[in-house]
Amino acid sequence: MNMQYFKIVRTLLFHTPYNDSISPVFDFSAEHEYQRGLHFEQLALSEHYHVFMQKNVLQSITPLSISNHSITSSHTRNAMWYFLRSALRGHPEAEFKMGVGYLNGQLGLDRNYAKAERWLKKAAQDGHPDAKRCLYHAYSELAFS
Repeated sequence: MNMQYFKIVRTLLFHTPYNDSISPVFDFSAEHEYQRGLHFEQLALSEHYHVFMQKNVLQSITPLSISNHSITSSHTRNAMWYFLRSALRGHPEAEFKMGVGYLNGQLGLDRNYAKAERWLKKAAQDGHPDAKRCLYHAYSELAFS
């Protein structure tokens, strides 16, 4: 491959001169961590669906011996971990997910309104479209409860 072509593509993508000691302007790791979190969230939802079906639907048809299954699975913990890593890198969607997770007690997190408010404010500051609305709704619910 032509080295000059590689340098031009690298400069256009990362807005930096070709130099291995300079890091790229856009950090792809936050997006990668967020996508991993979404993957584990889907695995956890699928696992919860199968447990629900076993306990409620299949049990009524044929009695099965079903072991006690913890609601917080490793997939849920992994999803929360990747969302947290992405949020700490400034990814607005991950910040929003962390805020909603703390607000509603999702992703294996306990309800914590102070942390929810902090993450939702950060997401709103970073331009998430629903963060301000969610904060307003949470404030109004807490004020009237």
